[in-house]
Amino acid sequence: MAKVPLTHFTPDPERLEVIRECMESYNVGDLKAEWPNNIISRQAVVYGSGVIARRSESIHHSVDPDELTLCRQLSAEAEKVMDETDVGMGSSSSDPFRGFFIAANVGESVSKITEELVRAKFGNTLFPPVTITVEPLAESGVWWSEVEEDGSESDPEYFLPWREMIQWFRNRPEFVDTRFVRIGHDRDLWELPRKDYPEGTEITGCVLPRLALGLTRGGSLVGLFGYSVKS
Repeated sequence: MAKVPLTHFTPDPERLEVIRECMESYNVGDLKAEWPNNIISRQAVVYGSGVIARRSESIHHSVDPDELTLCRQLSAEAEKVMDETDVGMGSSSSDPFRGFFIAANVGESVSKITEELVRAKFGNTLFPPVTITVEPLAESGVWWSEVEEDGSESDPEYFLPWREMIQWFRNRPEFVDTRFVRIGHDRDLWELPRKDYPEGTEITGCVLPRLALGLTRGGSLVGLFGYSVKS
């Protein structure tokens, strides 16, 4: 017998903390603006379901309790696999990946992780001109080249947690698709014409989200969230 969907969630400070650094404007520009110097809107909130939205928006929740339990379980396991490994990828800061999920509502039908899905799941809180790169979660592509560059002068052990993470995602039967997502490219942001800045943007943000994600059969995004600081 299907369980009654969960329809009430409140903003969750712990879930917000995972993405908070990408919301910080570091006192640059108008603090009432959404993106004065940041990639995720300063008006963003994260609910206990993992859903991201603007603070002023009304959100409809209808989450299967078992799906939410699965999201929490898988995100915790993914974080444990990386075990405080720094995101790196050209970052000027040392920051680890954290477990991340956005639970889908009952009946959502999604089969692939795409740029459009990522923007929608972030509740349109992402800096509008930001580029999003969605690549296979494999030892290939731009994302992996950045990992390789960071580890080029390290021992082979540097790559072990990354390879374990890739294998973990591949081996999870709950996922129908897995991808690595890069939100923001430093050069594209630096070269963005000022005429394309949203209202209130002083400079483009430099704390760029990096995610390893799986898509569950129920339509939820689950995995890891981190960021690369391109200052």
